Amino acid sequence: MPMDRAEERLHHELSRGRQPLAELDSDEVWRRFVRFGSQRFVTADTPDADGPLFQYGTHAFVGPPVFTLDLAREFEINDASVITAAK
Repeated sequence: MPMDRAEERLHHELSRGRQPLAELDSDEVWRRFVRFGSQRFVTADTPDADGPLFQYGTHAFVGPPVFTLDLAREFEINDASVITAAK
């Protein structure tokens, strides 16, 4: 699948079922993220060209400290024309 369809596929995984996204528990969000992560996209033929990332911690941006977990998927882009078009 082309890499430019990744966002569409993530939205599809997150919107599956009848439960609103804001009501999903962490286990269900993780399962949907793993399903998205298992989908293959056309990427550069280099190590780490496609990979899941996460970061977590307790932060106090505003108010009391809160535990946060950020899930992401990063793609390597080696085409200068794609980078130029994204600016």
